[in-house]
Amino acid sequence: MNGNSLDFNIKANNILETALTVSFENGCDIFTKLMQEARERGYENEVYELMKLKAEEFQSAELWELPQSFEKEVALQPFPINSLPNPLSDCLNAVCDFVQVDSAMVALPMLSVLSLCLQSKAIVAHPANDHTESINLYTLTIAPPGERKSGVFKALMKPVEEYQRRYNELHYMDIEESKSKRQFLERQKQAAMSGKNASLERVQELTKELCELEQVHEMRLICSDTTPEALSGEMLKQGGCMAVMDDEGSVFDVISGMYNGGQGNINLFLKAYDGSPHTIFRRTSDNITLNAPYLTIGIMTQPQQFMQTMSNPQFSGRGLMQRFLFSFPEGRAGLQAYTSRNIPQNIQQSYDELITKLLRMPKNDTPVKLIHDKESYNIFHDYYDLLQSKMCNGGIFENMKEYAAKHFGKVLKIAGLLHLCEHKPDEPINGQTALNAVSIGLWAENQALLAFNGGAGEDENTKNTKYIINRLKSSGSKIMTKRELKHLCRAIHDDAAFDEAIELLEYMNYMRSERIETAGRPSVRYYINPLI
Repeated sequence: MNGNSLDFNIKANNILETALTVSFENGCDIFTKLMQEARERGYENEVYELMKLKAEEFQSAELWELPQSFEKEVALQPFPINSLPNPLSDCLNAVCDFVQVDSAMVALPMLSVLSLCLQSKAIVAHPANDHTESINLYTLTIAPPGERKSGVFKALMKPVEEYQRRYNELHYMDIEESKSKRQFLERQKQAAMSGKNASLERVQELTKELCELEQVHEMRLICSDTTPEALSGEMLKQGGCMAVMDDEGSVFDVISGMYNGGQGNINLFLKAYDGSPHTIFRRTSDNITLNAPYLTIGIMTQPQQFMQTMSNPQFSGRGLMQRFLFSFPEGRAGLQAYTSRNIPQNIQQSYDELITKLLRMPKNDTPVKLIHDKESYNIFHDYYDLLQSKMCNGGIFENMKEYAAKHFGKVLKIAGLLHLCEHKPDEPINGQTALNAVSIGLWAENQALLAFNGGAGEDENTKNTKYIINRLKSSGSKIMTKRELKHLCRAIHDDAAFDEAIELLEYMNYMRSERIETAGRPSVRYYINPLI
């Protein structure tokens, strides 16, 4: 036992002594909080043994056994920093030193910044057929509290926010004039539709003027907490593009139905991954039609919210989570020094200039098509065959076929982003760029194995079971009736599937059931393991 572990065990012993003097219910709360802290510090088993020793002194209390784990160990690989072009690799290293985080904490947010700069401006040809991939990415970085996620976002988003600010300042008068003209014409149209001076001819004239009026909107490149309808409206104003960039991950709560009675709507997020047409029908105003929407998602979130998201049957069942790249950075909280090296001015300037250049790259009605040279063709051919072999029986993606089938497209997207950082759109993607994209793709495969349960895959019952666990965690309840539990987990519509998941939870020691005899129909009460 090392010094840190010993100190924590002394602290735990004192906390457990306090627990003996309180009520059973409050004592369980103390045990639960203690185990949460022990789990975060890596002392879970040691503290649990200490808790078992104290259990005999804790009258009327019965400590639960630790619930079985669904997870398998995955040895995570370091991010291949040298696969990035120099301005990006230099900046990534500098941000890591300044914020004092692992390289995997910076990697995906940086790729997301490239994505928001370039989405809709180019597409990548499949090397061997007519299929194409857009170059927008969905990324998700998972890290506990205190890991300085906000510091990473602030450093990487600086040139984006500065570009947006300068644009809006430069076009302020045009934006206000456009807004005023539209409001004036709309009021005239409303007046022409009612009262003594109502005129169908005048209404038609004003309608034509409104349709022909060129609108100038304030530039908004990014948003965070937004509903799908609000997002689609903003994307329409911004030419069909938007980026959801957030270091809290709250967007998942919104799209799962937070503001809509639990009814989630992920259609836009599915369609905007590859530019598929999307229409939202609205009762109170005009419908929104996006002919070629492109969306970038760059989110950082905490482990518990990540588990809730992954266990949501709607997200995984319809393929939303299979569209993401994942990253699990090594934790540095508790190891960060008081002082850190600032980002060198020349490195910050090179990064800022690159991002500004990509933002200024012209956007055509039809995205530029990026093609491959012979060497790139061969490298992607080999990687495609490798991915196929991993999906065969016994391969690491045997039970993750839906993710693996989309992964080759993700690597092509990455290749397009890397290519435009160093080359003109009319130049073919070369072998070195293809190799760099494949290197990042192999790293992303490794991260995905952890995201999807160590490569074990999940059947429907496991997904339902994890969903119930996370709903129980969010509720904080210790005792629930079956009716209450079914209402809490109403995303599981099939009664048989619900009962099967509950049976597995009892077997794995997450809960216990008790049959309650009443004058009418017997009911079931569930006791929730406080150690979950």
